Amino acid sequence: MTDPAAPSMRAVLSGALAALFVGSLTNTIVGIALPTIAGELGGQDQVPWVASAALLTMTVAAPLWGKAADRRGPRPLLLAALGVFVAGSLLAGCAPAMSVLIAGRAFQGAGAGGILALTNALVASLVPARQRGLYTGWFGVAFGTASVAGPLIGGLFVGLPGLGWRWCFLGVIPVALVAALLVRLAPHHVPKTPLGGVDVLGGALLAAGTSGLVVLLSAGGSAWPWSSWPTFALGGGVLLLAVACVRHERHAADPILPPRLFARPGLAVACATSFLVGAVMFGGVIYLPQYLQVVRGHDATSAGLLMLPQVGTMITASALSGYLINRTGHWKVFPVVGCALVTAGAVLLSPIAPDTSPWWLAGAMAVLGLGTGLTQQVLVLVAQNAVDACDVGVAGAVATFSRTLGGAVGVAAFGAMISARLRSGLPPGQDSRALLGTPEAVAALPAQVADSVRASYTAGLASVFLVAVPLAAAALAAVLLVRETPLDPRG
Repeated sequence: MTDPAAPSMRAVLSGALAALFVGSLTNTIVGIALPTIAGELGGQDQVPWVASAALLTMTVAAPLWGKAADRRGPRPLLLAALGVFVAGSLLAGCAPAMSVLIAGRAFQGAGAGGILALTNALVASLVPARQRGLYTGWFGVAFGTASVAGPLIGGLFVGLPGLGWRWCFLGVIPVALVAALLVRLAPHHVPKTPLGGVDVLGGALLAAGTSGLVVLLSAGGSAWPWSSWPTFALGGGVLLLAVACVRHERHAADPILPPRLFARPGLAVACATSFLVGAVMFGGVIYLPQYLQVVRGHDATSAGLLMLPQVGTMITASALSGYLINRTGHWKVFPVVGCALVTAGAVLLSPIAPDTSPWWLAGAMAVLGLGTGLTQQVLVLVAQNAVDACDVGVAGAVATFSRTLGGAVGVAAFGAMISARLRSGLPPGQDSRALLGTPEAVAALPAQVADSVRASYTAGLASVFLVAVPLAAAALAAVLLVRETPLDPRG
């Protein structure tokens, strides 16, 4: 292990922190700009894919990057992921049409998946296990800040004269480049010789199955009815791909997702909990800013500022949990309390209405932020601590994969729920996708239609948080079952 107190290591870890910030920001900064993007580029029916495309490729890419890091070392792979992220950001920021924007978002997500997985792998290669708690605490601050401050930053970009929504993509490029320059200072730790060739088939099966699942949840009920042959055909295909992937990975010489790792209770529980909490967190982060604009009538900047209660509590909880884990070596109390608070936050938000008190809304978001801050990055540490040193990269990547898969599933499924409620609540002949524009566009609708949009969107969001309650409770039950193994201060 390298001395984490050395000046060069502080620079490397600062670079990893900056990389994680921009990689996490890509999912949340765009949500608040979607109404404006739809107004300028058109293609309202493609708007959900601006968010889903990045989540999809991020989910698919994370375990592939992590496995590559176990074979080649985290530093060169993190630099490559930053390069892919910059290219995708440039394409999205200069997009002349919605289809090009979605393609750029897909590249952004592929790079961000590597960033989220490999920053943890880089830290694991540099510092002992106990001290990782301190750094994962700061990584939690970066992830939490990006997750919830994204709407604020996006709102500022959209609202400031001379900038606009394109800077939601172009503005992250300088930070990513600085991060790459700092990460280059890291020593290159070459892993042991891998057991076999690259598991191309396993990676292809994993990518296809994950992509099919997200497409199914995104398109079901909107592009085609749930009870129709496309739903059954795609669902059957996803199931067959999942079975084929598991069977192949059990016999592959050097599998992308080694099944033996899931026999470790710590890793299995960390992944299950990350999936469930990720679904709740991303659902709230993506759709709450739209509620503040569509229903409450706030502009993008104001909606971003109103998300601050979630930012502050998430930052505080992440930093405090990392500090205490570094001091004591004990970690279990944090995800237990965190999952309980996530459950409470979903309960508090489930009766949301167009006229919900701003104080109630701020308090509920603060509880939700506190819970996710105590949970998400700690679970990556738990996953890494559950495996041998040769599997640290893939373990952290699998935990990240679980979180982003949960987020992708949550965004897709919750979006389908909101869309279904909008269609059922609007007057006959109204296209719900064309009505979710900027606050000014909603206010300009006929009074009856505008009221129907606000009421239907809020009812859909309330049902989202109602469904989130048992998901968060299941995460709490899962993390209660795992036995705590204190972290070794020596590595």
